[in-house]
Amino acid sequence: MAGERILVVEDSLDILSFLAEDVLPYHGYNVVSATTGEEGLGKLASEEPDLVLLDLELPDMSGMDILRTAQEDENGIPVVLMTAYGSESTAVEAFRLGARDYIIKPFTTEQVIDVLDRTLTETRLRREKDHLMDSLQERVEEMTILSAVGKSVVSLMDLEELLNRIVEAGVYVTSAEEGFLLLVDPETSDLYLRAGKNLGNWEAQGLRLKVEDSLAGQVVKTGKPMRRGGKGTGRDFKVKTGYLVKSLLHVPLVVKDEVVGVLSIDNQVSDVEFTEEDQYLLSTLADYAAISIENSTLYDELRKNMEDLKQSQQELIESSKLAAVGTLAAGVAHEFNNLLAAISGHTELGLISEDMDEIKQSLNVVVESVDRAKRITSNLLAFARRREPRMEIADVTEAVETPLQLMERDLEKSNIKLVREFSDVPAIVCDAGQISQVCLNLLTNSRDAMLPDGGTVTVKVKQDGDDIVIAFSDTGGGVPDHIMDKLFEPFVTTKGPLGGGDVSGTGLGLSVSYGIVKNHGGTIEVETEEGKGSTFTVRLPTSGGEAQSEQ
Repeated sequence: MAGERILVVEDSLDILSFLAEDVLPYHGYNVVSATTGEEGLGKLASEEPDLVLLDLELPDMSGMDILRTAQEDENGIPVVLMTAYGSESTAVEAFRLGARDYIIKPFTTEQVIDVLDRTLTETRLRREKDHLMDSLQERVEEMTILSAVGKSVVSLMDLEELLNRIVEAGVYVTSAEEGFLLLVDPETSDLYLRAGKNLGNWEAQGLRLKVEDSLAGQVVKTGKPMRRGGKGTGRDFKVKTGYLVKSLLHVPLVVKDEVVGVLSIDNQVSDVEFTEEDQYLLSTLADYAAISIENSTLYDELRKNMEDLKQSQQELIESSKLAAVGTLAAGVAHEFNNLLAAISGHTELGLISEDMDEIKQSLNVVVESVDRAKRITSNLLAFARRREPRMEIADVTEAVETPLQLMERDLEKSNIKLVREFSDVPAIVCDAGQISQVCLNLLTNSRDAMLPDGGTVTVKVKQDGDDIVIAFSDTGGGVPDHIMDKLFEPFVTTKGPLGGGDVSGTGLGLSVSYGIVKNHGGTIEVETEEGKGSTFTVRLPTSGGEAQSEQ
C-alpha cells in the first residue's frame, strides 16, 4: 500500500468503525470519515482524498447527489459506492455519473481491499507517471543547462564569464541559496574567491580561506566531495569565521590529477540537505570549470607562443632583409662612386669655365647626379627600414620595380641583362615592403645562378584570373634535383659548398620569401631545367587573401 488517503462517507457507525479503525489502517491507508452528505462534500473539498468510499443512502442527501457534485468539480477523485443488496440497478446509474466500482453490503475485508486496490491501480499508475514525467522534466532541464555550460566552455574564451556561468548553473540545478568557486593561490596556497552567486558582501570583499582551517581546504587535501548539514543535524557549519550555513556541498576542481580549487553551494537559511544527485550535478559542473581553467591556461600559452613565433618570424625577415641589403652594398657603392665622380668633375669644370652655357650644362649634370643618388638612397632606406608589417592597398608593379632599380647597375656589371614584361594590374592589399623583399631575394637568386658568365633575367608582372603573378626567369644552371623538395626550407642553398656553386649564401632568402607570400594568402613555386635556368612564380590574390581578413 502507498498510504493513500481514503474518505469514508457512511452514516452507519458500525460500518464506519469497521472500515476506519480496523480494515483500512491495517492495510496502510489513511482514513478521513464523514457521517452525512454535507460533511462528506466538505471533506471532499478540504482533505483532497485519493478515493471516496460512499454510502448510497445518507440521512441528509443521496450518494447520487454527491456523485453529481464530484463530477461537476472534475477533480478526478475515484468514487466506490457502498450499496445494499438488491440496489444493483442504482449502481448502474451511478456508473454513468462517474463511479468507478461498487461493493454490496454486507462485505468482507477481502472484498473491500480488493476493490480499493483495483480502483487505485489507475490512480497509482497516473501518479507514478506524473512523478516520472516531473522527474524527466527535471533531468531534461538539468541536461539542457549542463549542455549550455558545455557549449560555453567550448565557445567562450573569457574565463571569468565562464566560471560565473558555472557557479550560477550550480546554484540553479541544486536549488541552493548561494554558490562560489575557490581557486588555490599558487603563491600562498590559500583558497581565494574566483566567482560567486548571491554572496553579497563576501563577494565584494573577496573571500579567502586557509586550506588548513576550512572544510573547503579538506576537499583540496583529500580530493573528495563533502556534504554537510540538513534536517536533523541541529547545528550550523562554518564556511569562514563569522559565516555559518545550515547545509553545504563542496566538490573538487581537478586539473591533470591536481586539485586546483573547489566548487561550492550552501544554504544559509534553509536546512534542506543536498543529495547525491546534487553532488553529481555539481561535480559535472566542476569538471567543466576544470576544463575551462586548463583551456584558458593553454590558450594563454598558445597566444604567447604565437606572439613569440611572430616576433621570431619578423626578426628572421629583418635579418634576411639586412643580408639582402649587404648584397647590394658593392653595387650601390660603385654607383655612388660614379655619381660622386660626375659631380666632382662637372663642379670643377663649372668653377674654371667662364662660359655660362658650359656652367649651366655642368650644373645640370650635378643636379641629375644628385637626384639619382637621392632615388637610390630613398629606395634603399625604404627597403631596409625596420617596421611592423602593414597591410594596405598598394601598387604591386611599384613594389617589384623598387628592387629592380636597386639591382640594375649590379646586374649590368655582372653582364646580366634585365628584361621587364609588365602588364597593367590592379592594386591589392599587401605589405609593399615585404613584397619588394621577396622580389629582391628572387632577383638575387637569379643573378647568383648566372654568375660568373652572365645571362638574362626576365621579370613579368601580370594578372591571371583572381591572382597577380610575379615571375623571375633566369638562364642559369637550374636547381639541383637533390634539394628541390626542400628548397624553401631554412638554410637550404644552391650556393657555396652545399649547393655546389661558387657564391656564398645563408639559405634564408627563399624560406623567408615563402613565409611572406604565404602570409599574404599566396603561393610561390619553381620550375627548373638543369643547364637552362629556373622560373620562380609568385601568386598573390587580388582579394588580399588571409592578409585582408586580418585587418
